Amino acid sequence: MPHELIFLSDHDVRAMIKMPAVIDAVEADFLRQADPESMIVGVPLAYETDDRKLGFRWRLKTAIIRDLGIAGVRLTGYKINSAGVGSGGDRNSTRYLVLSDPATSMPLAIIDEHSSFSMRTSAAMCVAAKYLARPESKVIGIIGVGNIGRTALLGLSELFSISEVRVTSQRAETRSAFAQEQSASLGLAVRAVDGYEQVCRGADIIISATPSTVPFIKYEWLKDGVFVGVLGHEEATHEVYAKCDRLLVDYNPATEKHAPHIQRAIDAGAITAEKLIRQIWEVVAGRLPARRDAREKIVVATVGLTTQDTAIAHALYLQAKKEGRGLRLPF
Repeated sequence: MPHELIFLSDHDVRAMIKMPAVIDAVEADFLRQADPESMIVGVPLAYETDDRKLGFRWRLKTAIIRDLGIAGVRLTGYKINSAGVGSGGDRNSTRYLVLSDPATSMPLAIIDEHSSFSMRTSAAMCVAAKYLARPESKVIGIIGVGNIGRTALLGLSELFSISEVRVTSQRAETRSAFAQEQSASLGLAVRAVDGYEQVCRGADIIISATPSTVPFIKYEWLKDGVFVGVLGHEEATHEVYAKCDRLLVDYNPATEKHAPHIQRAIDAGAITAEKLIRQIWEVVAGRLPARRDAREKIVVATVGLTTQDTAIAHALYLQAKKEGRGLRLPF
């Protein structure tokens, strides 16, 4: 039988993908990181080619997961401004993950990532919150109402008994629409508010996913026991990093450059050598304690791991084979 390559469109992916399964896959990936022999990732994590005159960036990330017997390369192409800032989450962007069989080197699938990307991004923060937020957390703050804000709230609703959600964004119409849509789809009390402070004060869990280049989350707004997840370019002030009790990331600081906003905080002296930056997987695998007391203020910053994208894509590929979904391409 001739080898076939499966193409999965975003329509195919949306028909199959479910947030609980994505959270499970991401949690399994964090556990897998406890064994350094289980996977290989590209160093550096991402390869980029920019053309700021045309306003375009190629971004390439690679991973091999040995225990799944799968290799993945993630390719994104998206618009950037003259300062090099942009987002691959735009629906018009190029976003695919290509799977190969590392035993034969043969291609297996080309999978559109527009939907799975935002769910994976949110799931990593949701897994961190599962271990590091207070279990009784009920008040959620969402800053940024794009795909990641939406899927983050979806994931948190699977893990916590939520009583109130406050959301904000740059435009009143987008946050109001988000509040109405999510209230209806999730059956939660989602309220649009005008500013960051209104979102943050009294919130048990704060998730921020914005393109901002100016920090706006202030330490004075954070209650004892808060969990703060930052996914954007520059969201928490240096005082937040300096005074938080714990700071965790999803990448390995020993082999990778820090996320730019973390590096800027280090350069400014807000994150000192005494404040060890630890990895999420250490908590998930039990190498570090989860939340140590109800008063800890914990900050988590994620950049996204290609092993997680690859694991999710692999599960979608297997499901598509079983269900006969996608377009079969000759090879």
